[in-house]
Amino acid sequence: MRLQKLPPQPPESDWQFIADLRTAKYHQPLKWKPRRPAKGEAAFPEGLHLQIDFPDPRGLLETAYADFRFFLGTVSLPADGPYPLVIRPCETSVNEEFIIHVTPEACELCAADTEGIRRGLIYLEDELQRRGGPFLPLGTIKRTPLVRTRISRCFYGPINRPPKCREELADDVDYYPEEYLNRLAHEGVNVLWMTINWFDTIPSKIIPEYGRNSAFRLEKLRRTVAKCERYGIRIYPFCIEPASLNRPEPVVQAAAKAHPELIGHNGSFCTSTEKGQAYVEEAVRTLFEEVPGLGGLIVIPVGERQTHCYSGAIPDGGSWPTKNNCPRCSKRKPYEVLWDTVSAMRRGMDAVNPEAEIVAWPYGQFICWGPEKTVEAAAHCPPGVILQHNFETGGQNLQLGKLRPTWDYWLSYVGPSDLFQGAATAAIKHGARAGAKLQVGCSHEVATTQVVPAPGRLYRKYSAIHELGVSAAMESWYFGTYPSLMTRAAGELSFAPFPKTNRDFLRSLAGRDYGEYSEQVVDAWEWFEKGYHNYPTAHVFGYYGPMHDGPAWPLYLIPRRLPLASTWQIAYPPSGDYVGMCVTNGFTLAEMVTLCGRMADYWGRGVEILKQVRKHFAWSPERVKDLNLAVALGLQFRSGYNILRFYQLREKLADAKAPAVKQRLLADMKALVRAEMKVTEELLPLAEADSRLGFHSEAEGYKYHPALLRWRLDQLKQLLTEEFPPIEKQAKQPGSLFPDYTGEAPTGRVCFAPQATVEPELTGRPIGGAWGDAPEQECASWLRHVFNPDRRRKCAYDPCDHLPVDPADHDGRSTTWKALRTDNAILIGVTCKAGGRKSGEGEALQIYVEPTRTQPRRIFHISPSGVARCQQDDGYIPRENAGWTVETKMGKKEWSAVLRIPLDWLGQKPNRKPRPFRVNIIRQMPIASAPGGAECSWAKREPAQGRLVWGDLNPATDFGWLKPQ
Repeated sequence: MRLQKLPPQPPESDWQFIADLRTAKYHQPLKWKPRRPAKGEAAFPEGLHLQIDFPDPRGLLETAYADFRFFLGTVSLPADGPYPLVIRPCETSVNEEFIIHVTPEACELCAADTEGIRRGLIYLEDELQRRGGPFLPLGTIKRTPLVRTRISRCFYGPINRPPKCREELADDVDYYPEEYLNRLAHEGVNVLWMTINWFDTIPSKIIPEYGRNSAFRLEKLRRTVAKCERYGIRIYPFCIEPASLNRPEPVVQAAAKAHPELIGHNGSFCTSTEKGQAYVEEAVRTLFEEVPGLGGLIVIPVGERQTHCYSGAIPDGGSWPTKNNCPRCSKRKPYEVLWDTVSAMRRGMDAVNPEAEIVAWPYGQFICWGPEKTVEAAAHCPPGVILQHNFETGGQNLQLGKLRPTWDYWLSYVGPSDLFQGAATAAIKHGARAGAKLQVGCSHEVATTQVVPAPGRLYRKYSAIHELGVSAAMESWYFGTYPSLMTRAAGELSFAPFPKTNRDFLRSLAGRDYGEYSEQVVDAWEWFEKGYHNYPTAHVFGYYGPMHDGPAWPLYLIPRRLPLASTWQIAYPPSGDYVGMCVTNGFTLAEMVTLCGRMADYWGRGVEILKQVRKHFAWSPERVKDLNLAVALGLQFRSGYNILRFYQLREKLADAKAPAVKQRLLADMKALVRAEMKVTEELLPLAEADSRLGFHSEAEGYKYHPALLRWRLDQLKQLLTEEFPPIEKQAKQPGSLFPDYTGEAPTGRVCFAPQATVEPELTGRPIGGAWGDAPEQECASWLRHVFNPDRRRKCAYDPCDHLPVDPADHDGRSTTWKALRTDNAILIGVTCKAGGRKSGEGEALQIYVEPTRTQPRRIFHISPSGVARCQQDDGYIPRENAGWTVETKMGKKEWSAVLRIPLDWLGQKPNRKPRPFRVNIIRQMPIASAPGGAECSWAKREPAQGRLVWGDLNPATDFGWLKPQ
């Protein structure tokens, strides 16, 4: 079965949602049913008028007043009526706080600043809609922002990353049209971020190579700041700075050559130098001088890309990432280098605008520093800095009776993690502010509907935020920012008083848009929340699983081991059948099927409720689109479950021998294919009607779209007509259907592991005793990987060309290995000949092991000195050694290593003959003819397009079989 050619991506001219955000009015005409005022309500059926006694010399509230008057028109309420709405100043405890006094004769709105008035007017609009008429509650209302800094991002703005590599400040597109800004203001957003690089954007006298073409960027930034300010929104450029001096950009390379004294640990920008401190301070000062009114700065100063000398070095030595080799910074404490760097930024800001804010976001700090030193660093955060940590990173989520470690970008997992609580508490205790990095609208779990309508998840998150005293929140990454129910919920939950119960909050949220049908909508949201709680807590499942675009995935009955596509990228072929790439974080495929089935079932219950509500809102296109979005998301969840279930059944089919069992399994799989056809058919008209569906804002394109859904339908029909019939015929006979897939009759390279009655001592040398009975295998497939900046610009995770190696570079450098099995373990021994070179210098071993067919590879990284770690299935989360051991032996002409893997670590039972599993042995070494080194492997590698976490591993080719005897 061959896949038909993929349809092209929809052109940007077809992205109708952008036109909608640019032009659609936030307020749409409403239908209010006539009613009498209730007890305790002021009524003004003949209209009201604004009586403005609030000073606003810069006219910042003109947009708010115009919006309020327009709103009155949408509900047919005269804007020159007899009931006065008095706008006046008063003292408040904090900016944006507002107080409303309502009497039968008048309503008074007061605040100490323009943004308090803006927030108050929006609150009044919402309250009128909740009450379904010209009524307000008598008495006093006071709303105080506890989350004072509420950060979002332009939903469709360029991300300054591959594959499009477009920079927001380098073009002449206006990403902030008036109607979009007005919508964001109503969601409670008061900060927007955009990505910049200092070396492109900021001119410098200290490093004159930087910022030479900055004039256009700075002028556009000035225009953006001024425009957004009219809607109460400040601009905070986001950066990962100071940029290390080993970056490939020509301007950075020129700076490194001209200023070698700034080079620190492994090419980092050393901020322990006087010149380094001066540059950091100058850069921020210049930026704020050049852009008056700039509100703040967001910086990742550690944990993402390399910046200062402790951004990519572990504090106390060790093997990963690397010990700090800077002669200056290595003598200092890590947090001293970190906060000296950020303090220099703060000084530059203070010199121009002391009211501006700096948000320091140490994104992956705990990976290289560890949780204890991460919290220790938080306790030294300088006042005047907002320390922002990921709300969920380092947490534990209980699912199916097991605690699952969390990373970042979670909406289904509430948090906060112990790491976040510890860091936030320490920062606040020592006088700094704490911020939370959240995902509000959606997350890496599923981002192709833009919104996951489960606002109860946010209620629980913000409840903890209020309790901890966290006063800032970054609500998104490149996705999760679409103005929606969820972003509005986050805005409301940022203020006090906090709703007493989740149900109270949901009723208030639904009442604004759904009136008398609010209770049904709340019931649906609660089913959604219950279902979404079952999203498998494995961040790599979000990166590669089927929940984003399952309805566009092809299915394969005959195993191919084709890799899965990154969910946040569009530069990859369609996802294949190697589902082990998403079965991670200690889950089994069966556990994921269970959780995804629950999620789809519970979500489906909520959808059935909303389908009954939808018929009452045929007059409101916006409500219909919101309700249909929930339906589409339910179809995606159902599809994700069906896909995982299909491959779960295929695994059983591969192991089955009896004809009756195979035929039953095939019938169930065929039923799932037909169910998937129905899912795709139901999603198709929804996607045709709503251009948001299938779009992924980090991918800057569509993961599914109508043409691709039709393509998928054709593929499934082809599967039923071409692939099922011959397999069904073959299934009528006894025996295995896919013996090459299970390892019963493998193709490719095979290593037999004889049984050792007495386990040999681990000396680091695979010689003597039982090793003499083990057949020797040779690693003879050579490759070198060469960085290609052009490929990097096209795809951030595929930066290398894969080239042959000159035979002279591997003459005499043979690599051999053998394996044994005992009642309790598998032993793998590798011998690396030096070939006349210095033994072991610059070398390392990688041993790839695939524990089961539905779990991804694990990589043992082994150095000649015996330092070893295992890179498991979750990419980032550090794990303890689970019983495996490594011994190495260094000689003058060779070095060797022996790895012992317990059978239970491989998911196999001791004292039984182990089943076959796939492995590869890869030796990495320097070569004389070219930089970057080379590798030789046992199974011939055919690198796939590079992927985050999985690199260029090709699961179809990059393994041979180890068969215990």
